[in-house]
Amino acid sequence: MKSIHTPFRSAILALSFHVFFATFLFSTNLEWEENSQFGVEIGGRTDVTAQVFQPTNYQPFMILTSKMLPAPVLVDLAKKRVYTLNASMVSIDGSFLKTTGIPKGKEAGGYSLKGATTSFKVKGKQISLVLRQTLVGEVSREVLLAHSPDYSIRMNSYKPRKKAISALSSYKKKTEFVVMFATWCSTCKFVVPTVMRILEDANNPAFSVRYIGIAMGGNEPAAALERYGHDYPALIVYQNGREVDRIIADPPGAYEEALVNILK
Repeated sequence: MKSIHTPFRSAILALSFHVFFATFLFSTNLEWEENSQFGVEIGGRTDVTAQVFQPTNYQPFMILTSKMLPAPVLVDLAKKRVYTLNASMVSIDGSFLKTTGIPKGKEAGGYSLKGATTSFKVKGKQISLVLRQTLVGEVSREVLLAHSPDYSIRMNSYKPRKKAISALSSYKKKTEFVVMFATWCSTCKFVVPTVMRILEDANNPAFSVRYIGIAMGGNEPAAALERYGHDYPALIVYQNGREVDRIIADPPGAYEEALVNILK
């Protein structure tokens, strides 16, 4: 029997590979990580319940979840199309999401891209995903709140415990706080507004605070990272130029109470 002509055999092998790859792509477990660089607006309002996830293997897709939407939304960046998914297709655990491959949903239309804003409609709701620039280095509280409107919403909604605030308000020793954060960090978007609200309510003239943003990759600002370390989000407490203690991430219990315990 004659062998198959080489070009034809190559075509069969190529087709087999593409079929295998497509099957692999859509059938294997896939992990997605939240990218908090995105601000989300739904119906013209900042949505603090929204999360934008991207595959950890860098495929050109995004999944948006929100309590303001009836179901998750898949954005195909290669095809520039948007799809609605069944909630059962995704499994969320904090800042991570899992799917079986790239889930197949119902097409909802395309999207437009203007500058750093991706816009589309799902079930009549206008949705905007705004890719915000990373804040790096020392920034003011006002700049941070203007950059991330969701921080303002979370700060205003947090209700510190009155007893702890009273203790912080009456504290006499001069204290400097250094807040290390990253605008792309999913934990920071909860912790930093909490710290802001606590210090605002304490309104203690003995307190001063600095906010220092970390670049993606964690290498900048180099001088600040060398001095304060690479923990984020972190509230570092200084007195007389020396570090007293630090609170890393989200401590158990009320944040303000953890701070009171440090200052005792």
